[in-house]
Amino acid sequence: MKGRIIWCLMFAICFAALTLVAPTRGFALSNGLAQLAIFLPFANLPAWRSNRLSYVDFAWPAGLTAIAVQLFCFAGARTGPVLAVAGIYALVGLRMAVWAAHMYRPGVLTRDLPRYEYQRQRWARAGFRSERFSVQYEILVQAMANISFLAMPAYLVAVDARASFTPWHLTWALLWVAAYAFESVADWQKQRFARTASNRKDVCDVGLWRYSRHPNYFGQWLQWIALAALALPSLLSLRDSVPVAAFVMFALSLGWAIYLMYSTLVYYTGAVPAEHFSRLKRPAYADYQANVNRFFPGPRRGHERSSA
Repeated sequence: MKGRIIWCLMFAICFAALTLVAPTRGFALSNGLAQLAIFLPFANLPAWRSNRLSYVDFAWPAGLTAIAVQLFCFAGARTGPVLAVAGIYALVGLRMAVWAAHMYRPGVLTRDLPRYEYQRQRWARAGFRSERFSVQYEILVQAMANISFLAMPAYLVAVDARASFTPWHLTWALLWVAAYAFESVADWQKQRFARTASNRKDVCDVGLWRYSRHPNYFGQWLQWIALAALALPSLLSLRDSVPVAAFVMFALSLGWAIYLMYSTLVYYTGAVPAEHFSRLKRPAYADYQANVNRFFPGPRRGHERSSA
């Protein structure tokens, strides 16, 4: 329970910093309402009825798309950085939301996705007795992330009306495209392997998956690094227009968004839960873990049992 309180305080402090200074106040308040308008009917309510957490997989990318739309509305000018950042939020959000929308069809979501079944094991180990409360808490945590840290790049570029598209922006925009392509190629290779494998218990060990056990997650994390970097010049432009405490909070929030995504993709809903079930279903997966880095791509290790 202590950890949950700390997380809520962190989100609250970030949101307070956004709403207490004039440049970001309007966008932050609007986004808070927009995220609640998405999460409450599309995640909290169906989860309350079914006790399934998986509905958050639609709500949080739909929330990213809402951030893109609001960025166009609140931006002081349609600058190059604004177009780039809005495009990234829209593309990432729509890609995942369209995939997750099928869960609302009758009879599709008969049980939670494996990563959320694993989350229930964590709750049991932590001594949380009410699954229904924990499901609602987890959904609201993601809503708060969309309101605060994960929206910080959009908040910053929205208030920087004088920003031009510099070589810095071009470099990070190209790196984002490369990271998106990296993730997409990894997903395609995994899908192709699943279609052609002779045995469903075989381990995907082809292409990018020979050098990272989760290259798609690594590519997705790089995209958030690029997104934060695109907003860095806009952050620096606020040095003289917001209090020092708010400026420091915004800077820390950009870094925290990167850490938050790393933690999510590796420990929370990403690699660790996926590998728990892979070891149960695929006898050869333990050898794969011994030979291939978990997250960061790198050379294979032979039979040394360790993980990145």
